[in-house]
Amino acid sequence: MKEEYIKMRNSSQFDIGWFYRYYKDKGGNSDFNVFQVVFSLNEEMLKHLDKEFELTTLMNKNEKFIKVVY
Repeated sequence: MKEEYIKMRNSSQFDIGWFYRYYKDKGGNSDFNVFQVVFSLNEEMLKHLDKEFELTTLMNKNEKFIKVVY
């Protein structure tokens, strides 16, 4: 999962299916349709995942995301 996340994060091309698999792996029990309705990708979620996967976030001087590395 970590490698997939890094690819998504660095390309800014996010797959809701990946987030659903992550949710299910963490014990979530809603079906995909419900998950899709309530799912909201935001900066806090990305920061949490960066930390969980022990990634370093590189930002430019204006605090704009460049990429994550490990």
